[in-house]
Amino acid sequence: MTTGNNIIPNPIIRNTNEPNNILIAINISAQALLKLTTSNYISWKLQFHTLFVGYDLLGYVDGSKPSSPATITQNDTTIPNPAYSLWSRQDQLILNALVGSLSPTIIPFIARAKTSQEAWTILANTYAKPSRGRIKQVKSHLKNPTKGSQNVTDFLQTVKSRADELAILGAPMDEDDLTEKILDGLSDEYKELVRAVQARDTTISFDELHEKLLNNTS
Repeated sequence: MTTGNNIIPNPIIRNTNEPNNILIAINISAQALLKLTTSNYISWKLQFHTLFVGYDLLGYVDGSKPSSPATITQNDTTIPNPAYSLWSRQDQLILNALVGSLSPTIIPFIARAKTSQEAWTILANTYAKPSRGRIKQVKSHLKNPTKGSQNVTDFLQTVKSRADELAILGAPMDEDDLTEKILDGLSDEYKELVRAVQARDTTISFDELHEKLLNNTS
């Protein structure tokens, strides 16, 4: 598959031993651009969780799809189990994707992991709890945001992105509080609009507020 001058590899690999079964390889450079660092685990996990659900691979990392026995017995003879071979190959492709999405300093933490589930668990145990320092840092950026010379869209997106990060870190901001932060950061030219929004009996959505602010400047 090609897009312009870029070639995007097909993520489906045919299994030569069993053509009806397929293996899926995740294209890290196109589908998992965010590399894991010591401070972005929750965002990184969300990236992979959505991919694993979409490709029906989540069971490999959460343990709900364990491997089949490595061997089976047929006619009193022990032979390799084709189902195990297929499972193992798919699991290694997932593990490869995980390794490829880690910052170099983090790779040694999972160097001994034999399966994708082992690597996934190690990373969760190491980085799952968000840093209290990071939460405080984001909250400090949201303490007194001001529009200044930014246009309306840039100002709102800056505030919204920080509120979204708090939500990802497990410390979501109330929607009314987010609105107040935005209104408090506006200059006097928006004072009539600010009064109108504050006088409402119902909460204004982020998108509606954005639209009203844009109309106010047009």
